[in-house]
Amino acid sequence: MNTLYAVIPIDAAVPVGLDVLEGNSVAVVYSEQPPGAASDRDAVLAFGRTVEQIARERPALPMRFGTTVADLTELRLLIAEHEETWSARLSAVGDCCELIVHLDGAPGSVPRPALTELSGRDYLRSRSEAVRSRDAVHDELHAVLRPWLRETRTLPGARSDRVAMLVPRDAATPARTRLESWAAERNDLEVAVTGPWPPFSFCEASP
Repeated sequence: MNTLYAVIPIDAAVPVGLDVLEGNSVAVVYSEQPPGAASDRDAVLAFGRTVEQIARERPALPMRFGTTVADLTELRLLIAEHEETWSARLSAVGDCCELIVHLDGAPGSVPRPALTELSGRDYLRSRSEAVRSRDAVHDELHAVLRPWLRETRTLPGARSDRVAMLVPRDAATPARTRLESWAAERNDLEVAVTGPWPPFSFCEASP
């Protein structure tokens, strides 16, 4: 079994300790794994560290954790099927990283009030207002990073509103500084900024 880590340009240097299979325009970084390899939290973290290493030294389009092929014949078929899409996406995000903004207490994540406390109409009105407030916060985030922002994705999560923001890798430090300055002024929200990370949230084009 081979674990797939990332798509890289065909002319990029091969990452130390890993293997690469080339297509016509891109290459896929992989490593052979023993049968029954772990898929627990430690395995997820190890996968993330490997992708970070790859992305630190060359443009990279991360694969999703757990993407595997049985052998190189299957990998060649996979490259042939997806190479055009991967090449386009690598061009879009390969020189970028993502910052993730965690908005605890964001208006859109207010718990649903008890139905006994609000009528149906009032409940719907309160939810509509919450969504508008959340969208206003997201608009502020876009404005804060406007000089660098390439794409955004709202990430699933029950405890907080999380927004992944794609920026050029060489702008990660000023972009994060700008976000943290904005966060310090938002007394109504608990905001945390993490990253830069490889563009895990942007490995596929927007639906």
